[in-house]
This record gives sequence, C-alpha cells and structure tokens, in this order.
Amino acid sequence: MVSATPEELAGMLAGTDGSQRRPDLTWPAVAYVCHVSDNLRIWAERLAGLASGDPRPVGRYDEDLLAQARRYDEVSLAGALWSLDRAVKDWTEAVRLAHRVGITLVHPDRGRQSLLDVVCSNAHDACHHCWDVRRTIDGPDG
Repeated sequence: MVSATPEELAGMLAGTDGSQRRPDLTWPAVAYVCHVSDNLRIWAERLAGLASGDPRPVGRYDEDLLAQARRYDEVSLAGALWSLDRAVKDWTEAVRLAHRVGITLVHPDRGRQSLLDVVCSNAHDACHHCWDVRRTIDGPDG
C-alpha cells in the first residue's frame, strides 16, 4: 500500500495544482501529500536509528506545527510528489533494515510497538490521506 502511494496520489492530482480544499478538512490537497511524505520520512529515520542500535524511545512530533513550519500550502505539487516518491523509497529501506535486526520500539503515546505495528500504522496513515485527497478532488459530495 505504501509503495503505491506516490503513483496513486500523482494520478489523483493529475491536471491540478494541489490547491483544492474541502471545507471539512484542515489542509489543501498538496499539504496532505507533504504530510504523508514527512510522516514516512520521520518513521524511516526512527526505524533506521533503531536498526542501528539506538535504544531510545522515539520522540513525538506535532504534524500541525510541522505543516506550519514547512508552509505546506506553499509547496509546489510537483515538488511534493517528488519528495513523497523519495520518502517512500527511504521508508521501504528502513523497514527492511528494521526487519533484519528485529526491532521493537517504545512510543511515548502508543507504548511498545513491533515493526508490524509501525508498518500498519504508517500504511493506514497513507491510505487515509489518499482518501482525504480523493474526497477533496471529487468535491463536496465525494
């Protein structure tokens, strides 16, 4: 699911600039692309660190503060999709590394998590935000 996300979002957003909004959602379409990319990249860093032997609990991050700091709504769609493609590749490699060494992590809110827990959570996030983008592109009745 995660590996298909860049192509899926690029297809949905073809012919748009990503600025489309939906009144019941927080961000424009391009911001959801940025968020998925950042989320995968952050988790890739966490998994790679754990796979390298760092035993510390993973840290929190505030997605809204990150969106504000990165100015998601001002990122070009082409740049966001480019970044997402690379984030997915890095995430996939980090999952492979973590699988090889057999990690378990401690999350400050979620407690102990296996690699499968993390992968399922990341896949859910990507899938859910693809749905947000689809509804945004389809319009208010989507």
